[in-house]
Amino acid sequence: MISCKMFRRISVVFTIGLVTYFPVQLSAQPATSSQPEGEIVELSPFEVSAKKDVGYAALTSIGATRTNTPLIDLPQSVNIINQEFLNDAAPGELYDVLRYVSGVSIESNVGDSVMIRGYTVRSQYTDGLIDTQTQSQMGAEPFHFQRLEVLKGPSAIVYGSHAIGGVLNRVRKAPQWEASGEIGLRIGTNNQLKGELDATGPLGDALAYRLVGTYRDEDLVNGVGIDHAFAKRWTIMPMLTWRVSDKVQLKIVGEFLNEENFKHWGDNFMLRDEDGNFVEGGETTFENPSWGTLSRSFTVSDEDSQAENTKRLLFGAVEVEVTQDWSIRAVAQGNRWSHDVVDILPTGIQLDNQTMPRLWRNITNEDFNFTTAIDSTTDFELGTSEHTLLVIGQYFDFDNHTTRTDDRNRPNLDVFNPVYGYKGPQDPYVRSNQKNQGTSWSMSGHDHMRFFEGQFHVVLGARYDSYESQGFNHLTGVVVPGDVNSGSTWTYKGGLIYKFSEDISAYYNYSETFSPIFTLQPDGSSLKPQEGVINEIGLKMAMNDGRYSMTVSVYDLQLQNIVTMDPDPDRASEGWRIQVAKQTTKGVDLDLITMITPQWDLMFGASKLDIELPGTDRLPRNTPEETAYMWTRYSFGEGAVNGLTIGGGVNWQGESAGEAGNLYFFDSYYSIDLFAQYTYKQFNIALNVTNATDEWYMARGINRNIQYAGPERNVRLTVRYLF
Repeated sequence: MISCKMFRRISVVFTIGLVTYFPVQLSAQPATSSQPEGEIVELSPFEVSAKKDVGYAALTSIGATRTNTPLIDLPQSVNIINQEFLNDAAPGELYDVLRYVSGVSIESNVGDSVMIRGYTVRSQYTDGLIDTQTQSQMGAEPFHFQRLEVLKGPSAIVYGSHAIGGVLNRVRKAPQWEASGEIGLRIGTNNQLKGELDATGPLGDALAYRLVGTYRDEDLVNGVGIDHAFAKRWTIMPMLTWRVSDKVQLKIVGEFLNEENFKHWGDNFMLRDEDGNFVEGGETTFENPSWGTLSRSFTVSDEDSQAENTKRLLFGAVEVEVTQDWSIRAVAQGNRWSHDVVDILPTGIQLDNQTMPRLWRNITNEDFNFTTAIDSTTDFELGTSEHTLLVIGQYFDFDNHTTRTDDRNRPNLDVFNPVYGYKGPQDPYVRSNQKNQGTSWSMSGHDHMRFFEGQFHVVLGARYDSYESQGFNHLTGVVVPGDVNSGSTWTYKGGLIYKFSEDISAYYNYSETFSPIFTLQPDGSSLKPQEGVINEIGLKMAMNDGRYSMTVSVYDLQLQNIVTMDPDPDRASEGWRIQVAKQTTKGVDLDLITMITPQWDLMFGASKLDIELPGTDRLPRNTPEETAYMWTRYSFGEGAVNGLTIGGGVNWQGESAGEAGNLYFFDSYYSIDLFAQYTYKQFNIALNVTNATDEWYMARGINRNIQYAGPERNVRLTVRYLF
């Protein structure tokens, strides 16, 4: 539950902001009084504009430095999925488009959880602040965002504790000062139905709004129409921007979400051999037709297995242009996430390769986190050098309460003749009632220095993090305090950029990361922080005003104390984790975006990883060592087909381990997506087909008992009215 203390913190922050900046409006002239009629003031360096994009190519990033910075001036590999690509691909989930980024693969069955360069990325960010929807199988709503920014490698100066593989920063749509919008209706296979609303515009001279909302109802889970599958969700996101004066801007965002869905725990599992053992390279139900491959719609879960989630988020930001060269932004965000799931997990298969024991459990989570931060960016000259100084201070407070009950005396499932309908135990066993609380604060800064008229760049930065967390496990009324998990550290970043021209640059990146693990073991004990470092060199191009963009990077990542699930499925289902001493990843990424002609766009990318776990030849699960993709579109501009755009892409994932013990590997696979859309006056009609060839492949796994097939062929027809 949200404590009174948390509410007081939010109230104080917003009250101070309003009291401080509202009086400015009383004495100031209206925001538009000093500008010619119709001119739009570019007030904020903390926002990006889609007007600067060229087709699928975005030329700037807001996530890497929290300021609108050209990609070619960043000593880091950054991939951006912009509004153009989101509109064409019409994703049901974020991974539908994230797989068109080199080095990215899906991690598990949890919504937005992905692998970047071989490392799990579960902590998600929106507009630079942490925004994780714990255990949401549906993930964040793609329609909320104007772009997705994949920052590869550590970004500790800005984000602090996060996965070494990279950061996914999602940029919300924002109020605009020109009226526009759209209303859309989508229908598709598996009873897909979705409504979309996006409206924005001014409310007077100094106030702009945006309202984004969706409703979704379908018989799918992660793109698969298995037995009992369903997903329902509604979201609404109101936003206001107030130009208090020519120098001050206030932005407020609310996000409200309710969702229900079938909790899917796999449609495939490993088989025992003739001796009753699980062996390396062992068979599964998916690839053993002589044994009797199960139906494509088979699920190991039960019809009453479902999750319910709610989200209530409030975000506020005050931006001040102190001088022409100095801007400050103060932000605060409170986020309450409630999760309630009844699920039935497989715990193995008996010797007959037919009878499956299962675990019934009920988990409720009440998560609340509060973040406040101050960002300051200053441009100045020192001698013959130019500088951009970024300083960030941040405070984070979280409160999590988790209750779990389970039953191990449930009836087994005959996988050939499944009988569903188990309603749960009459007297469930309370296994844990745990509360985690913690705080962290940080100060960081970096100086982006430019020499020789911008030909040579040097970036130096440092960050200090301090954290403390503690858990309490309440079992049968007895309070058992957990370990106090606390510490502090410095992390550092250094980067070099040499610009051969305004369009071509080479870079070197050294960066560290430090990630405290706030999640506790079931017995209340804590885990060691993850510590990592990257060395990376790369080449970037943004030629012909961005019509030809490319990034190629070679890197060496090292991470200590990696957290992964316990290899024993029973212990993993109870929440136990283990830590791997060290993992080293060397690799190369290539991403190319080009506008071949004004009507023809092409994207291409590929990645190669070489992963080493000392003392073992195992690979991390769900991490293909090779990936590749291609996406293209062609827009017709003349004659009867004027307004028609066609295109699509192919995504290829190499072989990957299906579980941590590497007993089973998933074969390489490819998936083809197609789309066509036609715009006539204010109407747009779009047809999207996911997995057009209906390939049946295994995409990801958790352990030998839980493995998932990729999305089946899904057809979606969307009609939009643009205004």
